[in-house]
Amino acid sequence: MMKIQPINNDLPANRVESSTKPVLKSRLKRLLDRPFTRISNSEKLLISGDGVVAGTEFEPSLAKMVQNYMEENNDKQTKNGRNTHRCNCFNGNNDISDDELDFFDYDNFKSLIQCGSFVEKSLLVEATKIIEKNKSVKRKDELRKIVVDELSSLGYDSSICKSKWDKTRSIPAGEYEYIDVIVNGERLIIDIDFRSEFEIARQTSGYKELLQSLPLIFVGKSDRIRQIVSIVSEASKQSLKKKGMHFPPWRKADYMRAKWLSSYTRNSGEKKPTVTSAAKVVAEPELDSSEIELIFEEKVLLPPLKSPITSVGRDDDDVAESVKKEAKVVTGLALLFKENH
Repeated sequence: MMKIQPINNDLPANRVESSTKPVLKSRLKRLLDRPFTRISNSEKLLISGDGVVAGTEFEPSLAKMVQNYMEENNDKQTKNGRNTHRCNCFNGNNDISDDELDFFDYDNFKSLIQCGSFVEKSLLVEATKIIEKNKSVKRKDELRKIVVDELSSLGYDSSICKSKWDKTRSIPAGEYEYIDVIVNGERLIIDIDFRSEFEIARQTSGYKELLQSLPLIFVGKSDRIRQIVSIVSEASKQSLKKKGMHFPPWRKADYMRAKWLSSYTRNSGEKKPTVTSAAKVVAEPELDSSEIELIFEEKVLLPPLKSPITSVGRDDDDVAESVKKEAKVVTGLALLFKENH
């Protein structure tokens, strides 16, 4: 049965009003609602003089809006005083978890890697010249000896130092060689291949730039090395951790510091005289006068045969006859009997 409803059916006055609560917008929707006012240089090149892109009307892309939104947030953080002590070399890309090191103070690190005195700078210049002149030498130990000899010829008190440390609970035992120079009672360390000691596998881009900032040749005091090693070792630890790799004990700061700061033996580059000739002189025995007379008598009684070289060009019979004549040496009573006959 069909129901017929009246045409002029008014709604009740006390009907429930619809909810007027404001709807919370998502972050993406708020981002899309923002007016796009910034245009990059690459987009400006595509816009013609009429303000229209060749072929189509200019419309902002979502990727560009997201990038502008992130840049504005970064600008606000910088104005508020955040991120002021971070090294720019760890901001190579937008992946903060991969490249940023919050603890790193680049200004302090820059002052550590630079020579701190005129003497250090002079030594660095001289060492660089020597290494450049002998760049064909590939072995580090040979190159160290050359540097020590050249610096000694210039008047420096230089030597090769060999450090050695024992095994502990945290680091293994090891040994290392470097050069030191004593200037006015002050000990300066020279390492001819300093940067390579901090190279690790699968470096992050941030650690790679930190590594490139280290000097190839280090000249300076031990306290500078101590601070540099602490910073770089911590950076290598974070780099390996972010790459999901194990941090080996020979990369720890204690092990790296032991190379230059542990106990050492100092060997100067001066060449010591060889003892071969002196040993020969001492080992040669002195002959007694009786032994000399005995040897003389043996030579008289048994004269040596002449060498075959002296008989070149003579017949064998002539040589044999001459030997017989020279061998007949008559002494004593036999000589008297021969004279009587």
